[in-house]
Formats: sequence, C-alpha cells, structure tokens
Amino acid sequence: MDSAHPTKMYSWKEILPRMEEIRAEATEQFIDAWKNSQARYTHDFTWHETMGYVIVKRDDANKRIILSPRCPELLKEMGLVFDPGLVGAHPKEPKACSSARPLEEATETHWRPAHARFALRCEPLYLRKFSLEQLAIHSVECLRERRRIIKSMLDPDEMLLSIGQFPLLGAGTYIDHQTPPNGPLLRSQLLSDICLNPTPPFTLEIGGIVDRRGVVPYTGVPIYHDTNTPWPFVDESMPFDPFSEGIMMPTGESNRDSACSVASSPVADMANRNTTKDNNEEARSTAQSVPALSRPLLLDPPSNKNCLLLDSPLFGIGSGGVLRVTLCAADLDEARVLHDHLAPIGAIMAALTAATPIVKGHLVDRDCYWDVQCSTVDDRSAQERGIVPLTTAKGTLLKSRYGSIDTYLGPIDPQPEDAFRRQYNDNQFTYDKGSYWKMREGCGIDNLLALHVSRLFVRDIHYASEYMFESSSSGEKSNMADGQEHFKRFLGCSRQNVCLYPPNKHTGSGWEVEFMSLEVQLTDEENAAFITFIVLLSRVIISYRLNLYLPITLMDHNMARSQKINAAREQLFFFRRDVFGGRDGKSNGSGRISKRISKPGAWHTAQHSNGSSRPDFGIFSFYNSDQPETAEYVELTVDEIINGSETYRVTGLLNIMFNYLHTLRLEYDVEQALRRQLLLVKKRASGKLCTLATWMRNFVHKHPDYRQDSVVSQSINYDMLRTMNDIEEGKVTAPELL
Repeated sequence: MDSAHPTKMYSWKEILPRMEEIRAEATEQFIDAWKNSQARYTHDFTWHETMGYVIVKRDDANKRIILSPRCPELLKEMGLVFDPGLVGAHPKEPKACSSARPLEEATETHWRPAHARFALRCEPLYLRKFSLEQLAIHSVECLRERRRIIKSMLDPDEMLLSIGQFPLLGAGTYIDHQTPPNGPLLRSQLLSDICLNPTPPFTLEIGGIVDRRGVVPYTGVPIYHDTNTPWPFVDESMPFDPFSEGIMMPTGESNRDSACSVASSPVADMANRNTTKDNNEEARSTAQSVPALSRPLLLDPPSNKNCLLLDSPLFGIGSGGVLRVTLCAADLDEARVLHDHLAPIGAIMAALTAATPIVKGHLVDRDCYWDVQCSTVDDRSAQERGIVPLTTAKGTLLKSRYGSIDTYLGPIDPQPEDAFRRQYNDNQFTYDKGSYWKMREGCGIDNLLALHVSRLFVRDIHYASEYMFESSSSGEKSNMADGQEHFKRFLGCSRQNVCLYPPNKHTGSGWEVEFMSLEVQLTDEENAAFITFIVLLSRVIISYRLNLYLPITLMDHNMARSQKINAAREQLFFFRRDVFGGRDGKSNGSGRISKRISKPGAWHTAQHSNGSSRPDFGIFSFYNSDQPETAEYVELTVDEIINGSETYRVTGLLNIMFNYLHTLRLEYDVEQALRRQLLLVKKRASGKLCTLATWMRNFVHKHPDYRQDSVVSQSINYDMLRTMNDIEEGKVTAPELL
C-alpha cells in the first residue's frame, strides 16, 4: 500500500537529538499561521465528520467472530496510494457548486488506514457547508452510502461494524491469521503483531510511546463484579503483576527523560522580567491559570487488583471505530468561543454515546473507553508522572498526552461583560518557557493562547518524515508539504476532548475546533443524529452567546462520572444553572455549587423516565443551602441538562435548539427531519432509549451461556455481534435502542 516513492520516516530515538530544533520550527510554524490568519475571515461556516469502522470475520460453524486484518488490502483495491508522510490529510474547501448529491459525496470520500489492520477511517473530500437540508437529510444518506461501498468489497463471511472496540481484543483467539504475542512491533503479551498496520507512521508511533515511557504502558481496567465473578479478581492472562516493584523494567536503551525544559514556576519567571504595569497584572492572573509546580507530585503506582490488564498502546489508539466532528469557525475569535463552550459538553456527550462495556472478553465497571484510551497512550516517563524524583526531567506532567483540556482560551482581550473569568482555569499544567516567550514577545500572541500552544511542546513527537527535515534544512517547503508538518505532529501527540487547529493554507480552511469525546454508534442514523446535535449546538452557542463555562476541575469530575455504568441515567453532572447569564461578570457569577444529597440512582424511576414531573430533591450548597437558584453551578442529570428542568430552572440545550430552528423558518420536510434526529438525542437523555453500552450489557446478562462471572465467551460475542449487524441492516428491530 506504499507509494512508488515512499517517504522516509524517522523514529523517536532517531529524532531525539534534534527534538529542540523540531520544537523551535513548530513554534515558528504556528506563529506564521497566526500572523497569516489576522487578515483572514472565512465567512461561511463549514464542518466535517471523521468516521471509523472495524471489519470482522464470521465463523458460523464454530460460532465465533474474529477480527479481519484486511483493511490495507481493501484500501489498495480502492486504488488508494498512502504516503506515510502525509498521514494527516485534510478535507478541501467546498466546491463552488454545493448541489452535490449524497451518492456523489460518498464516492468523494477520503479513505485512510488506522493503526490497526482491522480498522479504517474516512472523511469527506470536501468540507461541508452549513446547509440544514444537508445536515438533516444528506448526511445520513452519505453515511449509508459509504458503508455500502465498503460492504460491497467484503468477503461473504465478513461484516462491517461501527463499534468503538472489538469486545474480545486481546482475549484468546481474536484475529484471523493470529501469530504468537511478544512480537518485535507491539512487544505485547496480549496482542499479535498481525494487529498492527505495518506502515511506518503507525509502527513508529506505537514504538515511540513505549520507548519514551521507558516501560510498557500497562493499564488496569476495573472488572465488573457480578454474582460469580472471582473476588478478588486476578487477570490470569498476565503471569505476573506488572505494577509490583522491580517488574516494570525499561524496554529500550533510553535511560533518560527527554522532556524539554519547562517552567516550574511561570509566575516567578514572568515577574523577573522588566514588564509594564499591564504585563505585571497579566503575570498575576497567570498564577490562577497555571499554578506553580514547586515539587513532583508523588503518586501511588497503579494496581492490578480487580482489574483487567492491557499492555499496548494499540488498545487505545486506532483499534476501533471513531466519531469526531470538526467545526471550521469564521475566525480565531469564534474558534475560541467554540473551543471553550464545547469542552464542558464533552462529558455529557460521552455519557450519551457510551458504547464500550466489554474489554478483553470481560464486562468492565465502566461504559466509556475515554480513560482507558488516555492511559494506554500515556508516554510520560516515571519522573514526569511523579513516581520518582526529578533528575533529568524538568517538570511533572499531570496528564497523559490524551485527556481533557488544560486551559480555556477566553477572548483575546477580556472585558468585564464577557462570560469568561480567569478563575475557570483552576487546574495545573506545565508549558514550555521558550516557545511561550517567543510567541508573547516575538509577535504579540495573547497570554492564554500562548499558554495553550506552548503546553504542546512539553511533549515529544514520536516520529518524523523527511518532509519535515527538508523544510527545516532548506528553508523551502516540499511540494507535498503545507508548512505546518512540525506543528501538526505535536498536535497529534496531544489530543484533548476539544482540539484547536490553525488555518490550513493549502486547503483554504480557517481555524478549526474538533469535538473528540463522542463514541461511535452502531447505526448511521444514530451517528448522524449526534453529528447534527454538535453542529447545531455550535450555531446556538454563537447565535445566542451561551455561557457554558465550568471550572476545569469540575469538568474533569464530570468526565470521570461520564464513564461509569449507565451514567446517562444514573449520574449527576456539574452544569451551569443559567446558560444565558454571567456575561457581565457579575450576574450568575457567585461561584456557588449546589449539590444533591440524594443518591443519583434514586431519581431515575419509571415516573421520571416517562417525562413526568420530577420529585423534589435534597439540596446542599456550600454557601446557601436553602437557595439553589443562587448557585452558579448545580448537579444535574443528563436529562435535565439536555431537556431542561423546572425544578432547577434549567432551560435545556434541546429546547434552545428547537427555538433556534423555529427562527430559521425552514421547509417542512427539513424541519421534520431535524426534529426526528434531535428526538433520538432527547429520548436517549430522558432514558426512554438506552445507550449501546447498556444494550450490550443487557444482551450479555440475558444470554443463556453467560455464567454471571463477567466473562463474555466466544459464543456470546458471536450472537451479540451478529444481532448488532442485523440491527444496523434493519433485519432486527431494537426499540429500546433506536
């Protein structure tokens, strides 16, 4: 599947001596993109989705389903030539004629490989204009046609599924042509090298994560405790406890930390400079944004007690289906607004789209895969994680390279009437001093944007292409390059629940915001519904100037809650009581938090799920226990956040959307199609429809072969995936799901 003249790729170890040079060039590339965007305004809002699928193979005689590693072969049959140096290709600006039919759009899809040989990704070749007809009708038809195209190329015993993770990956026999584990590529005791796409970017990224960390990145996933589950549970697939002292030995030759020099006390660093009064005030405000890290945080090592163990980054990156929505804003100001106000929604959407209750052939004590993914790709060294004292590393990194956002961006020039307050940035993170001051003093990039970008350069990239070194050494860009290769690599190494991307001058797109926390759904109708919800929410945020800010610490609490079993029905999430208030910096700015004292599961009764009035709940406020309406943040159910609550005087995001649609005076068929899509979200939030994770969990519990021991056998997996495929094809109805 390589091109005629494949791009030469370099591993993390090979580029490590030039890492500072690469960081400096990446900083310059961002500065260049920022300068070029100052005079640019993209009048038309555009967007695009990224979808991912998994190919599986049926063995009807033995009642088992395994993975099919044929995706590279299928893409080659489609005539696609993959250049490893351009793995991050981007959709182009929309065509001048916007009357493309869904079938034409599907055939103009950019298909690309994933890290795993059994998974593939796709994006539209062109960015989509904001057309409500396209959003309501054409998008789902396009998704269907894409699926039909791939299905037409499959063998009779193969199936195409849009699932986040294959349930039996790493358990027994799980892939066709499976080879023994402990291969040279993955270095895994669970996964065969046949799982990994042999193309250099993917092999080098997986290897770079392990090499940089210095040990295999083991991840413990809590097991679901059923009636007959052995307790305490021990993962028998691992012959030893990898977290015990002396077992986690280095896997490579590297015996040093490669993290760049970072600011452990950015405030002091700024205060030591000769600054004006305005700069001194900015320095003091940064103390709230980035608290000083005076010493490493000594964290307890993870435990394998009552956990399943995963031992490869491939468990978390490129091994399953995905659903992401990218929004191309009018300018940087609008992109900052979307970045900040979509970030607190990430946990809510993760709970609504939960679809991964089974890991390595076992039911697990969570429904979402977000934390597992973040942990499996964590390349921080022991010093950066605070496990051992700092010696060669210059700072402690509190998060994996994947996770929730570190900082809000706020407006460029905050005013008293703005919704943003610096106190919302109440967490700690580390950033690169050199790139920060180059952006601040070299070209005048504002403080929060400079902090946001410079935190990327604390990380290393895991591989580089010859394009990058050609442009660095010659000062000229390759014909295949777009001038942002270095910066894109750092972006790819640090993914948050919401990501900000600079304008792409080759494709013509402007500043972009990518929404990352959705889990892919089983059917095209579900995926289209959640795409519509995110796109419409972005328009509502801009049109109505919604205020969805939460302190980042509360947002992180929400992300943790969103992954629990049946979180969409049984968990409470911090949310703003009044999404229209607080724009003057005074109203609704009390900072109070209203918390419920009743058990979360107590409220979701049959009376509640059918939409009737909610009971009166016990309230506890840190400041004013008998007046929850004065609190800025309240604990709400997903139903109350999406559909509203009279008890807590919460409008509900869907009610705001319906009001927005009413003002547009749409054609009847378009409005009805949009309302049908949003109705699915409404019912999912209210509990009338369950998540895919709940459906899968219920299927396992009701299967005659299930022994209440948390084990999902080959026969259970076979029947479940066959049924899921029949649901997607419309052969079987699932009224509890759709």
